[in-house]
Amino acid sequence: MMVTPLLTLTQEAQSELDRYLRQVKAALRTHPSVDADEVERDVRGHIEAELAESPLPITEDRLRRVLDRLGRPNQWVPADELPIWRRLLITLRSGPEDWRLAYVTFALFVAGPLGPVGPLLFFASVLMARATLALLEEEGEPVGARRWLVYPPLLVTYVAVALAALIAVPAVIASAGDPSVLTDARAWFPEPFWLSLPLVVALGAGIWWTMLGLVVARFGRAIRLVFWPFADWLEPRHGIRFAYVGLIVAAAAGAALAAVIWRQ
Repeated sequence: MMVTPLLTLTQEAQSELDRYLRQVKAALRTHPSVDADEVERDVRGHIEAELAESPLPITEDRLRRVLDRLGRPNQWVPADELPIWRRLLITLRSGPEDWRLAYVTFALFVAGPLGPVGPLLFFASVLMARATLALLEEEGEPVGARRWLVYPPLLVTYVAVALAALIAVPAVIASAGDPSVLTDARAWFPEPFWLSLPLVVALGAGIWWTMLGLVVARFGRAIRLVFWPFADWLEPRHGIRFAYVGLIVAAAAGAALAAVIWRQ
């Protein structure tokens, strides 16, 4: 339900109001006991009452001060209807300067290498970091300096996953040439072995990277979700470019390997 505004807002202020109302409606979407349209009318009515004597048009700064007094968008959800985990997050986040979640995340990350439960603590820090960022995004708050406490577990995890994805197949192929792994593996490669092994590894890497590039181009949304919030820039064209890199590597390695085989 649209309400005709009685106040004239600047374009930036209107965008800020629309963003706040979208977040309110998103927070109330799964709570049918609360009428989202009625809440919107209440919000608009409060804004109009607060700014009735202000000179027009209403600027973004003046509107934001009113919205700050109204509170975060999810405050309109009845507390007893929030899931237990969300109530816990909000309780933790109510600490000084709203930094408690960031402190808990970093504490779990630092404790990760300690003791037999270290991996569980590290996994918990990753979950806590993503939950903290999701809560900040929902409420339209910038991460700010909290990134130094929240980002480390995500960066460690994402870099490890990305590297594993990039080198998994080349590493398996390279290990096949290790006599300590397979004693007869040398017979699989053309001579000279010292040259053919890296060429086969490069060929496998190129083919694998081509496939990864096509996956990124096709399933970019899922990739952005996995590596959120650091992959928001990722687009299908980036996957296509990476696939081209893989094709070039595979073609060059294949041509060199064919030359080695032909000269035998």
